[in-house]
Amino acid sequence: MHRISQIIIKNFRACKEVHLPLGSFTPLVGPNNTGKSTILEAIRWALKSSALSESDFHKSGEAVVVAACVEGITADLLEKIPEEKHRKAIEPYCKDGKLWIRRVATGTSAKAMSSEIWDIDKCADHEQPDVWRDYPTGLPQAVSVLLPEPVFIEAMEDIGEDLGKAKAGSTIKQLLDEIMAPIVAAHEDLNKALDTIRHILTADGNKRSTHLKDFDQQATDALTHFFPGLALDLDLQVVDVKEFFKAGDLHVTDKATGDRRRFDQMGTGAQRSIQMALIRYLSETRNAKNTGPSRRLLLIDEPELYLHPQGVRRLRQALGTLSNAGFQVVFSTHSPLMLSRENAADTVIVNKFPDDGVKTQLPLRHAVSTAFADAESQSRTLFELGNLAEIYFSDRVVLCEGKTDRRLLPLAYQQLYGHPPELDHIAFVSLGSCADLRKAMPVLASMGIEYRVVADLDFAFTHARTGGTPLLAKDGADLQEAKALLAILQAEHGYTLGGNGLPENARKTGWSAADAWAVMARHDKGKAIVQKTNEDLRRQGVFVWSCGCIEDVTGHTDKGEEAIAAQEEKLRKMMASDIAKGMPLLKECCEWLRA
Repeated sequence: MHRISQIIIKNFRACKEVHLPLGSFTPLVGPNNTGKSTILEAIRWALKSSALSESDFHKSGEAVVVAACVEGITADLLEKIPEEKHRKAIEPYCKDGKLWIRRVATGTSAKAMSSEIWDIDKCADHEQPDVWRDYPTGLPQAVSVLLPEPVFIEAMEDIGEDLGKAKAGSTIKQLLDEIMAPIVAAHEDLNKALDTIRHILTADGNKRSTHLKDFDQQATDALTHFFPGLALDLDLQVVDVKEFFKAGDLHVTDKATGDRRRFDQMGTGAQRSIQMALIRYLSETRNAKNTGPSRRLLLIDEPELYLHPQGVRRLRQALGTLSNAGFQVVFSTHSPLMLSRENAADTVIVNKFPDDGVKTQLPLRHAVSTAFADAESQSRTLFELGNLAEIYFSDRVVLCEGKTDRRLLPLAYQQLYGHPPELDHIAFVSLGSCADLRKAMPVLASMGIEYRVVADLDFAFTHARTGGTPLLAKDGADLQEAKALLAILQAEHGYTLGGNGLPENARKTGWSAADAWAVMARHDKGKAIVQKTNEDLRRQGVFVWSCGCIEDVTGHTDKGEEAIAAQEEKLRKMMASDIAKGMPLLKECCEWLRA
């Protein structure tokens, strides 16, 4: 199914230059006032020309340009364009299933705006076209068949302006037009009855009413006394079936009281719910096997507003259905409930910077095309619903190995600084093992998401040295020194070393690998080895517990839920000064996370 696959925005409001890919279902996430609504407006403007104001130009004197790449234009799709002349107008500009179009405004007047298409024969790069020409005759009609005017649902900053006008072009009317299309088609036979009425009432009807004919004649005779040579007739216009539906109003009845009123007389929450209910109804009635040539953009700013959490989930599902049934859906959101693992790969993070303006980060599907194949379990954990809010709605993500770190670190942070880490836009995600940490790091890095890693000591000598681009040398001098020291200490303590010379769990002796690493970390020579290795890792965003693991920091040897609860209770009773004195490594870690 064809869709807009890329958007390039230049000089539009805070968008100095923004380039982002679009899927069939694209959420835009980011803090307030970062440009998400501006991106939606720019996408709409690319397909529906409207006059710009001076404030729409980021830099006065430079043109506003919005370019869009339409992908999936096949020969079969072009054959569905009704007018042959329109097909012939668009075919020369489609290459490898792509068509680039753009809208340009050099000023605020209508004459200052133009619509252009790429000049294939002159473009050196078909991925980023650099030569453009004016639309040829017939092309606007062909483009509008493939991509009709978008439906844009705003965030309702002015509820009366957005919903109070039951006129053609308003949000509700656009949705009703989509919903009514099959109903209008089903009542096409009524046009025959209207034709009969039309012939009776209209001035040129072949069965003109005798009463109207008499009026025409008598009124003309009366006019002759004042202006000879003029004739009057009363022409009563009869609309077709489609106009009857367009003239309808949407009413809401309170089943409890019987009160019936127009939708725009309802409260803000009710009106927003009506909007989203119509979208859900449309998704349930729209046939997924859409055989027509049109694919309409549905642009929504914060669709979750005023909705109950369960309603938000249903809305997300409805939008997903529409994205496979003739619509391309792009929306901004502040709710993690509008995201799922299925659409996480297409989610675009939007930020704004003082010098560069609005910037977007590549979504996972484009940044790491192999992430789900190469790191399936890690990606699944990263994008579980519980983690979506942490990853997409924070400035910095802290990856932890287990739930102990995940629970104790935020609590220690709050005790140290008097507020939870989320107020500093820091979020914690637990992945389950140090192997998962290493595989998750490039996933976040490729998406441009800032992250830190907190790991047990063994990570520094195992998984930090794996993969095609290891964090540390696979056979570095520090690793050799650690192995030598572990071998020496083994005789005294009796832990088990594997064939690679590194600690491993052993049920017979009761020693765990973590216990063996802690023994090495307490040795003077071991401390020196760990310090150097830790410094190298911190420069790459990784903090390892130099004493072994977080339980060694808090002084607890047990693991499990009861042990975690005991450590939490201990931390809640400690002042910031107590933590700094009694658990200095815990404060050192939190300071590093804040830096």
